[in-house]
Amino acid sequence: MFPRLAKVNGINLAYRVQGEGPPLVLVMGYRLNSTAWPATFIERLAERFTVVTPDNRGTGLSDKPVEGYALANMARDIAGLLDGLKIDRVHLLGYSMGGAIAQEFVRQFPDRVDRLLLCATMAGGPSANYADASVSSVMRDLDGLSPEQAARRIWKVTYAPGYLEQHRALAEDQMRREIALPTPLHAADLQFQAFAEFDGSQALTAIRCPTLVLTGDLDELIPPKNSLMIAKLIPGAKLVVIHGGGHRVLWEAQQKCFELITEFLGSASSEIALPLPEVGFRRQRTASNSSSSTIELFANWPSLLARAGFEALTIARQSIMAGSASQYGDGKPVILVPLLLGSDLTLVPISLWLKALGYRPVLAGLLLNLGGSHGDRALSRAIRDTTGRIGRKAVLLAHYSGVTQALRMAALHPEWISDVVILAAARRHSDESVRTHYISSGWSLTKGIVELPRILRNIGIELIEESTSSDNRTRHLGTRTTARKRQT
Repeated sequence: MFPRLAKVNGINLAYRVQGEGPPLVLVMGYRLNSTAWPATFIERLAERFTVVTPDNRGTGLSDKPVEGYALANMARDIAGLLDGLKIDRVHLLGYSMGGAIAQEFVRQFPDRVDRLLLCATMAGGPSANYADASVSSVMRDLDGLSPEQAARRIWKVTYAPGYLEQHRALAEDQMRREIALPTPLHAADLQFQAFAEFDGSQALTAIRCPTLVLTGDLDELIPPKNSLMIAKLIPGAKLVVIHGGGHRVLWEAQQKCFELITEFLGSASSEIALPLPEVGFRRQRTASNSSSSTIELFANWPSLLARAGFEALTIARQSIMAGSASQYGDGKPVILVPLLLGSDLTLVPISLWLKALGYRPVLAGLLLNLGGSHGDRALSRAIRDTTGRIGRKAVLLAHYSGVTQALRMAALHPEWISDVVILAAARRHSDESVRTHYISSGWSLTKGIVELPRILRNIGIELIEESTSSDNRTRHLGTRTTARKRQT
């Protein structure tokens, strides 16, 4: 089935329509587009339903902007598509992140959903059960990887243990279809950020449409406890936990899922005999209640950073959805410039902190920053390599003792640097050629935890375009897209 394009919510949204019957919309998860649905699964559904499968913004043939990825806005993308198709009411199936979008859709447009199906998803919020840090890093740390490398990295935590060994040919074919239209890194980052910040838990009790919740008992990415919570909070919801299923339970147990879905959608009432089972849960780590004291950055830089790194990692809760406790970052690269006469080693804690908050911190490669030509060369190399690998401009983060060096580097490389952030600033400089943000000399742990993420959050993504010179080493980077507004 050939894709179509619809102009909705300010973007071009690609979608496919197959079959005849009651309309059924399938919303895909993180990074994947509509071609990732199992082909035979869609064909069989299309024998009974009019199946609509959109490419979420940022994926497939849809536009890939640098804003608008908040799940509430992506739900409005779906609503706009249905408006264009003149479809008032649908069955709605959401998988993984698509399940969160589906929850948002039914919250905003409750009269437009006949029956709701939520597969391998979560509602977010303080009661959510999150993936281990090792699992979330597999999903998140994809810069520098080819689409195939990224897919092979991810499938290790999305398929159930043993599935790849037993069904290698199916997994290979699935992967080839998924990477034919790869999702760019900035769109994957913004989808991850949006899912990390999603909290639909308070709206679940207001859902009134019949709801079926599916999950696999071996799902490492979104543990099945989340599905149990959703099913308990949605009035009358039914839960099925499929034994031996991983995060890709729809692919692994395709026949079983098809039978459950069609029985649920075809039943005369919402009452199908599916009890709420007991599910094994991973124990959730609890945060430390250690207090933070106000310490001046300049006088106590190393110990302050160590404490900041520890507390921010606690905030992040080593989870794939760290933003439920604080706003999550968009993956922008942040080059950390050591203090004058200081070392990269003192920046390791703040690097861990920024990574936990959803950014890509990079050390400059300076064991001792003397502020001269050697330091400039090391910084230029780090900036060039990082921006070339990630495909967007970086932010320089420096202490006030290195403000001259930081501003000089930003002025020399406007094609690679979008902004400079100065900590412990004694005063502001008047150089208007560089967009600079200052955190005052009264900077403390408490203020920094608030101010630095807020500043980074408000710096928009700026994509760059890379071309390689004849020696294949020196990169010349030109601005392609600039976005100053944050997400809707």
